[in-house]
Amino acid sequence: MKVVNRHLVATVLSLLIVILASATTFAHQERADGYYSFLDPKGQVIFQTALEVSIGDEFIAEDNSHYRVTRLEKDKAYCEYLGKISLRPQEEGSGPAAWFSVLFPFRTSPVSAVRNKAVAIYHTHSDESYVPSDGSASIYGQGGIFKVGRAMASRLKQLGLGVIHSTTSHDPHDAMAYTRSRRTVAELLRRRPAAIFDVHRDAVPREQYVATVKGENVTKVTLVVGRENPKIKANLNFAKQLKEINDRENPGLIKGIFLARGGYNQDLFDRALLIEVGTHENTREAAERGVKLFAESVPRALGVAGTPARTQPAPVTQRTGSWTALAWTLVLLIVGGAAYLYLSTGSWDELKRKIQRFEFMTLLGQKKK
Repeated sequence: MKVVNRHLVATVLSLLIVILASATTFAHQERADGYYSFLDPKGQVIFQTALEVSIGDEFIAEDNSHYRVTRLEKDKAYCEYLGKISLRPQEEGSGPAAWFSVLFPFRTSPVSAVRNKAVAIYHTHSDESYVPSDGSASIYGQGGIFKVGRAMASRLKQLGLGVIHSTTSHDPHDAMAYTRSRRTVAELLRRRPAAIFDVHRDAVPREQYVATVKGENVTKVTLVVGRENPKIKANLNFAKQLKEINDRENPGLIKGIFLARGGYNQDLFDRALLIEVGTHENTREAAERGVKLFAESVPRALGVAGTPARTQPAPVTQRTGSWTALAWTLVLLIVGGAAYLYLSTGSWDELKRKIQRFEFMTLLGQKKK
């Protein structure tokens, strides 16, 4: 009976590890075959996104109407209306999914934005591009999204902030890209920035992001907050601040705030956001104009003065590939395998004895020759 129980515990433990890894991977997936349309109770489309959508995801629209996804049917996400939301910051507290930080152990202590005038920018999906300007929706490792990040960095510098713009490639564009970009985030945070932005573009129809702000043709910007990270309230407060400022000074620029399943590495810092700047069908030039307007709200949200900076932090340039993702897979397999072997033998001494006598095959139910 004890042997059966040990096998059962080992099996459950191994399945739990796989489930947790799979849940994180799913949360960071994007559709390659279309997009989701969010429908309000009247059946009207209020939002569209190529990000994977789950029941419980939320969306704060341009007019601050608050919705929650209650049902999914193919490409449609049916939402309930939760009322108008206040953009006033909420008190911080512990968020859900504490296991997220266990799976990904990089940590950093909170940084006071008031004392730090540098902003970090990076791109998890470094292939993302704009078809009308770049000729393709995807350019491996050299996407047009880097130029959008550069435009944001340039405007922030003009406003007096230091900028750390990482041009690290995290390709391929898959669910593990966020695991690879996590290393970049950890390196950027060692430079103690006041805020960090992961700059993307969406993959929905062009019309969803077209806007005219201050007489300029620009793309809208969607702010994305991962709702499976312990710092969700801090991240959401930062997003609300940025939306409030832009709603007042650049009306029509912010498409909304999407609270999506996943962490997006936002558990590492209080002021970490993912932003979607236009879509693949918009021109990159319009996206650059839109992100420059958005950049103007960042110093105000951080509460720092906007005087020209004399020097700028050195840029971060490196290349990561699939090795980090492979390493995490191996770690999960090793942990699960070690737990299974230990529980199967009953003690470390017995496991050591079996290793020395080359009796691994007996653990798998085969006879020793």
